Amino acid sequence: MSFFTDRLHAFPRYELYQLGVETGIYPYYRSVESASRPRVTVEGRDVINFGSNNYLSLSYHPRVIEAANAATNRFGTGVTGSRLLNGTLTLHRELEGELAEFYGTPACLVFSTGYVANSCAIAGFLGRHDVAIVDKEAHNSLLSGIRLSGAAMRRFRHNDLAQLEAVLGRLPADVGKGVIVDGVYSMGGDTAPLAEMVEICRRFPNTFLLDDEAHGLGVLGARGRGAAEEQGVLADVDLVTVTFSKSLGSCGGALLGPADAIELLTLTSEPFIFTASNTPGSVAAALEALRVLCEEPERPARLRSNVTSFLGLLAERGVPTNPAQSAIITIPLRRADEVSVAAVFHDLFEAGVFVNPVIPPAVTGEAGLIRLSLMVDHDAAMLEEAAETLYKVIAAHDQL
Repeated sequence: MSFFTDRLHAFPRYELYQLGVETGIYPYYRSVESASRPRVTVEGRDVINFGSNNYLSLSYHPRVIEAANAATNRFGTGVTGSRLLNGTLTLHRELEGELAEFYGTPACLVFSTGYVANSCAIAGFLGRHDVAIVDKEAHNSLLSGIRLSGAAMRRFRHNDLAQLEAVLGRLPADVGKGVIVDGVYSMGGDTAPLAEMVEICRRFPNTFLLDDEAHGLGVLGARGRGAAEEQGVLADVDLVTVTFSKSLGSCGGALLGPADAIELLTLTSEPFIFTASNTPGSVAAALEALRVLCEEPERPARLRSNVTSFLGLLAERGVPTNPAQSAIITIPLRRADEVSVAAVFHDLFEAGVFVNPVIPPAVTGEAGLIRLSLMVDHDAAMLEEAAETLYKVIAAHDQL
């Protein structure tokens, strides 16, 4: 066998991949054939869409589409260079200014993706003499940034404030320390106790707190600014990262924080300096989506109302859910091996409900989940139909 074949066959989930391809139950890399609406076409099948993070239903909003088209007509399909050279458009400056105003922060820097925003921020601020203290369920992009930075990594148990404080307490005062968490955790949908974390971090010198609000933007808080706003500490968190690929219906990301932090990144962050800039259409789409959110601040509340309604429908049918603190609802499965989770996904898909099947390492331990992301445009009839389908399929698999 070739080098690549050996590596392929040695991959931990290769057996699931092979079985799934042979039986048709492999749940990943499905081809989507329409816009990410509440009902979406996936490989020829019309399904209720709970597999998207399009929380505010803005990726197909007429104004957002029009803005993307207008920017493409003006600037072309791509900038063909990095932000350092020719890739900083007037659109970037507008978006950075309006995001900073929205969050009430001095400055903002836009990146090509949310993943790059996280990686660039951490690698730009921390070095090999520093320490990153990170939640064990933090997103992969945060872990990649730590590895890229060369900083020592210390993990603490998920949302365990006592262990976080203990880790910080063992580090020398003169060592640079970054505490890195998700405001909303992408697989569990739960939130970080940011208010308590802010208080802990303030007790230790040379420490900053980075809050990734990828799944909080447009979902939590009175104005949809995330878990930090909901907990009343938005002004106290040192750095906030967001992505445009969820509530803003586009592609890209941003870091918000002090002006000197942003200036430092433009000088030190190699991934930012050497990565091609966003396409004009994606920047314009994110900008217009942000403006829609500002003009329609009721959207996050409507979304949260959908979450409450759907949780009630599932509870009526005896379908268990993990605590839901965002627009992400997860259903734990009794038999959580990879094949069983994939089989539940397959039968839900065949019955007209598209979800995200979650297996390790995306979740810790031996857990397996069905993950659903709600959208503001899911109507009552869709939620009722989906709840009934979920109950019937999960029960048929003896997973309740």
